[in-house]
Amino acid sequence: MNPVLTCRDLCCHRTNWNESQNASIQDVTLTFSSATLCEFDGPDSSGRDLLLSNLGLLEPADSGTICLDGRNIGEIPEDDLRRLRNETFGFLFQYPCLLPSFSVAENVAMPLFRICGTDAAAARERTFEVLDFCGIPHLENQLAGRLAASAQRRTALARALVHRPKILVAITPRGGDELFDLALRTARELGLCVLWAGQDGKAGEKAQRVIQVRDGRISSDRQL
Repeated sequence: MNPVLTCRDLCCHRTNWNESQNASIQDVTLTFSSATLCEFDGPDSSGRDLLLSNLGLLEPADSGTICLDGRNIGEIPEDDLRRLRNETFGFLFQYPCLLPSFSVAENVAMPLFRICGTDAAAARERTFEVLDFCGIPHLENQLAGRLAASAQRRTALARALVHRPKILVAITPRGGDELFDLALRTARELGLCVLWAGQDGKAGEKAQRVIQVRDGRISSDRQL
């Protein structure tokens, strides 16, 4: 199977990154395949979150190469790269960042209109599919601002999946085992490449691959 994402000799340094901490990654070379959840383990100061931001094309690296499906992103014009990122990646962050006065379905469906230009009927069908996958179809018409925290996290995951990305990047999401188990299902059942940097310190219990990040470098990379 060809890798969906690779990086070679990736280097990046940022000052005042993540609550005023400096962050660096140095000479990182990795390959990622579809249908696999890879957990990144390391303290906040390790450069772990900066690495995922580079891999998700949210933050440009200072040097090195990143390839998507064998295509070097450094050779792609900025507008095309932005579109490729939007189409290829789904993201989960520490907070769900939902629009509280919009319904669950409206929050989830937004990428279909903003990224894919999907018509209303197809968007409704796809939205209900991911709501069902995430276990919240009954909340379709509930206002996001009235949801319990668990339902907010599931809604955020559904929104990240609705446009059928190839790669899900989760940077310190809250939600513990519940959200992690859903992300694992996303890899196994939907075939996504999932890059997960959690906060619960349980790396390796369920993940298929665990990468340890220490002082900006990869200290270990284990297939489980």
